[in-house]
Amino acid sequence: MCLGVASVCLFGAARAQTPSDAESPAGDPRFYGGARLSVTMSDVSSVQEHDPRFGVGGGLFVAGTVWKSFDLRVEANYVQKGARLAFSRSAIEWQMDYLEIPVLLVWNIIPKSKTSVELYGGMSYGIPVQQQVEQGENLGYDIEDFTEQPIFINQNTVLQINDVEDTDLGFALGIGLSVPVGQVNFLVDARLTRSITDPVVAADFVTTIGEDEEAVTTTTVTDFSNRLFSFYIGFSFPFGARAPAGSE
Repeated sequence: MCLGVASVCLFGAARAQTPSDAESPAGDPRFYGGARLSVTMSDVSSVQEHDPRFGVGGGLFVAGTVWKSFDLRVEANYVQKGARLAFSRSAIEWQMDYLEIPVLLVWNIIPKSKTSVELYGGMSYGIPVQQQVEQGENLGYDIEDFTEQPIFINQNTVLQINDVEDTDLGFALGIGLSVPVGQVNFLVDARLTRSITDPVVAADFVTTIGEDEEAVTTTTVTDFSNRLFSFYIGFSFPFGARAPAGSE
C-alpha cells in the first residue's frame, strides 16, 4: 500500500515537471513568429569588375520546435540584390529584387539559457519583384523586355541580355541572437545567401574600339548569380503564454 502511494506521488511529481505540449524544455512555447528589418549588401559572381549594391528589406516569419534544441523556421522577406558596374564614361546597376522564402533549420547552441545563440541554414526560393538594369541615375530597362535586344551603355559598349531566370534558388547560412524582453524576444542576426541558380542572368558586354576597318570588337561573357549579405534586427513573440521565470 505504501509502495503504491509512493509510486503515485513520484509519478505525479514527474508529470508536474514535464513541459506541457505547448512549451519547449526551456519553458518557451513551441510555436512563435515575428517581424524584422534588414540592411543588405549584395554582389554578383561576374567576371566584370563591379561594386556592391546596398539596400534595405524586411519580412515576417513563423517557427516551431521540431526536436530538442532544433527549430524549423519559414520566412517571407523582401530583399534587394544586384551590383553596380562602372565603365569609362558611364555606369549601370543590376537591380534584382525578390520576395524570398527561406526554409531554415535553426539550432540553439545554448538551450539552457533564456538568451539563445542560434546557428541556422537551409534553402531559399526567390520570386522576382523587380529585375532591371539602371543606367545612370534614373533610366531603367526591364530585363525581360530587353532580352535579346541591345542596351547602349556608351558609344563604345553595348549590353546584350541573352536570358533571365524567373526564380532564384539558393542556400542561406547565418548566426543569430535572441534576447527575452518582457513578453517578446529581441532578435539580431547576420546571414549569407548564395544563389545556386547559375546563371540568374546570361549577358554579354560588347565593346567596339576604333572605326570602320580598324574597329576591334571584344565580347565579354557576363553570366552571373546573386550573392547577398544581410543584417537583421526585429522581434519574435510566442503563440501562447510564456512560462513564469523559474518554473523550469
